[in-house]
Amino acid sequence: MTTIPTLTATWHDRIADIDPDAWNRLCSGRDVPFLRWEWLHLLEASDSVGSGNGWQPCHLTIHDQGRMIGAAPLYLKAHSDGEFVFDHAWAHLAASMRVRYYPKLVGMSPFSPVTAYRFLMAENVNQAKLSAAMILEIENYCRRRGVSGCGFHFVTTNWGRIPESMGYKVWVHQGFVWLNPGFTSFDEYLAGLKANQRRNVRRERDRLVRRGITTQCLFGREIPGSYFALMYELYARHNERFGQWSCKFLTPTFFQGLRTVFRDNLLLIAAFEPDEPTPMAMSLLITAGDRLYGRYWGTWRDEEFLHFELCYYKPMEWMIQKGIRLFDPGMGGVHKALRGFVSAPNYSLHKFFDPRLHGVMESTISEYNQMEMRDIAALNSILPYKRRG
Repeated sequence: MTTIPTLTATWHDRIADIDPDAWNRLCSGRDVPFLRWEWLHLLEASDSVGSGNGWQPCHLTIHDQGRMIGAAPLYLKAHSDGEFVFDHAWAHLAASMRVRYYPKLVGMSPFSPVTAYRFLMAENVNQAKLSAAMILEIENYCRRRGVSGCGFHFVTTNWGRIPESMGYKVWVHQGFVWLNPGFTSFDEYLAGLKANQRRNVRRERDRLVRRGITTQCLFGREIPGSYFALMYELYARHNERFGQWSCKFLTPTFFQGLRTVFRDNLLLIAAFEPDEPTPMAMSLLITAGDRLYGRYWGTWRDEEFLHFELCYYKPMEWMIQKGIRLFDPGMGGVHKALRGFVSAPNYSLHKFFDPRLHGVMESTISEYNQMEMRDIAALNSILPYKRRG
């Protein structure tokens, strides 16, 4: 425990030691589920996150006369896996310079490349001043512990300006988003596409219908309890196909925990073969407010276009029916752009405490960012809409 003038800063090696109501009050209903106490606790309690897998919780809370007014989910990292900010080039550069790169401190919701991260703060405090005080506390902690640097990943744009003003370097990353301007049906969305792509989408969906594959959207309490274990099996099978590039970070216990944690925010889309009661494939998404987030998917049998149906078209159709405005489908490639997902920049902020390594980033990061923005523009140039806008 240390003291910032009039404030008390406390470090926690597990979120279970932090009062959940006090933490969630700082979220104030504005945040996606991935920053709330229950989500972060489920990651730790399920052993998806912990010192044994290179994600040591290291959360910071700030109290004023016993009242929690600030909090930051933070993790000491022994590797770069699961961050979706691919900094391996910086790790290799550090090794060539004989600069230790790990451990590093990362602020994010683990395994969640979702633009949401910021410090959680009470509404009646000066948020810029409190953020600055928390960043200074974090840097002092890192230097005391011999931590190589600190990064905040997938930050909200407004909050990100505060660490940037304190010497953190902004790194741009390409992401996707689909905006619903108020469509009344999926056909209305299709009507805005160029003729070739409109035909392609209809052909892809019709192919599945002709093969007798049906789909079902299950929301919240509609999801059968047995589907959570099945979702883990599909998630694991999907990731095993990618070998060292796998994104298999979550345990079976995590998926079982979703039966109670944020159950009312879960959308599960299941695909069925003819006369088969057990799903052949499923996708799991999370909704909060006016947003839908694609998370996990898997299938027992490869079927052309099934991924597009469960992870793009069916979620888009569902959110149009529900009046949801924004769909973040997760990481991906050019196939998303060809189906109308717009490329947009995400941001991370970084500071290395070795001045040589930080100096290299300072002198080169703008070139990195320019290349990324060119990639974003290139992806947006192939969007299949009749009109830009």
